[in-house]
Order: sequence, then C-alpha cells, then structure tokens
Amino acid sequence: MIVDYHTHTSLCKHATGTPEDYVLRALELGFDEIGMSEHIPMPDSFDERHRMSIEEYYQRYAPSVVEVSERYKKRIQVRRGIEADFFDGTQEWVREFIKENDFDFVIGSVHFLGSWGVDDPTFVHRYEEADVDRIYEEYFHTVERAVRTGLFDIVGHYDLVKKFGYRPTRNMDELIREVIGEIKKNDLCLEINTSGLRKPVQEMYPSEFILSLARDVRLPLTLGSDAHAPEDVGKDFPLAVEMIERYGSGKISLFEKRERREVDVTKTSD
Repeated sequence: MIVDYHTHTSLCKHATGTPEDYVLRALELGFDEIGMSEHIPMPDSFDERHRMSIEEYYQRYAPSVVEVSERYKKRIQVRRGIEADFFDGTQEWVREFIKENDFDFVIGSVHFLGSWGVDDPTFVHRYEEADVDRIYEEYFHTVERAVRTGLFDIVGHYDLVKKFGYRPTRNMDELIREVIGEIKKNDLCLEINTSGLRKPVQEMYPSEFILSLARDVRLPLTLGSDAHAPEDVGKDFPLAVEMIERYGSGKISLFEKRERREVDVTKTSD
C-alpha cells in the first residue's frame, strides 16, 4: 500500500493545480490512496495570503473533492483531509470547523510563532535577528501544546523550523524527546514529509534522529509529499519508504473517518 496524504491546490494561493490534477498524478504513480489536505480557512481573514476563504472552502474546494472522489472511486481512494493550523486563540474555531466537516484525517501543523510565519520566505530574516535557540524552544513547545489539544490525527512536518537551514547551538534532544512522548501519549501519527528535501535544509521532516525516537516509542507513521504542484505528488517517496521500513517496521497508517489502521508499505519509484 502506498499513499500521499499531504497535498495542496491553487486555492491556497501558493500552489498550482486542482484536486483532479493531484488524483490523476497519483494514478500515474500507481498509488492506492491520495489525501486532499488543503490549508484550513481561518477566522477574521487570518493569513489570507496562504489559504482559501471559508466561502471558497464550502463553495469550491469541498465539492470538488467529493466530485473527484466519486469519479475515480473504482481506481483510487481519495481521502478527504485538511491541514489545520495550531494558533493560539483559534482552537475552538478550528474545533467547530472540524466537527462540521466529514474529514478522514486532520493534519496538525505549526506554521506560526505569534504573528511570525516561521516557514515564510518573506520573513526569513527573523532567523538572523533573533536567538535561534529560543526560536527552536518556542517552536517545539508550541508543537507540544498543539498535540495536547486533541484536534489532530497527524503531526505535520514535525521539525519545520529547520526549513531554511538555521540550526540551534544548544542541544534540543530532551525537548524533542518530550514532545515525541506527548505524541505517543495522545495517540497521534507522525508524518514523514519529503518536502524538506526540496527546501534549503535539504532534509526530510522529521530528521532521522527524531524518527529513531519515534521508533523507540512505536509511533505510527504515515507519508506526505506536501505537494504544491501535481508533479510533487509522491516526490522522493523511495527514500521515505526506506525510513518507514527502518523506523516504522514497514508499516504506514491509513485513515478513514478519522479512524487509523496500519498496513504494510509498498516500495515505489519516482
């Protein structure tokens, strides 16, 4: 079994393609499942540069996902997901939005520390101006708080803070291990996200060290390309599958109606 649970479309305003384009690419690759996981709309037009509006979600995105799911159901399983931000003050709004929609899975991601988008190239200069050690500490503590909310099924790009290649000078192992323990305690799944290989850091999310900690506590794993173009679907999955075999006993997690099950992963080629 091979799946890609992390994809984006032109509606997020920084990607290309329609849900159908992503489904067709997954079919070309021989995938068994494809997950539609556009960025969640947020209240008060928050971060509207990088996400669809609530109206766009209900009028365009959700209906199109249902349509392609039905059209291609005999050839591939299309899972309905969302990538939901953890941002202080919006937890209840996000909780209600998730309740209102029939998702198969919810990816929980931290993109913001306060008003700063840690992965936004527009504000990368903040890494030069601030204490990188403190940035990492705040980031992982925020991931820990996100995990505790009970809102999510999958932890997305666990160590996204490394995207631009800035590294802490202080050892963060204990903090990282603490957060892994919270993921286990709250029964979440960890995503192996290959998009970091296409970013300045040139490393998957999470690192192999973090995956080794995940293996120690037997965290379930799943796969996501974080595709922002149809051609990114399944990108670098042969390496990701190696990580699944090494750190996840060759098992990947699948989701339906927010219920998780594990199956054997299938080798793939780009």
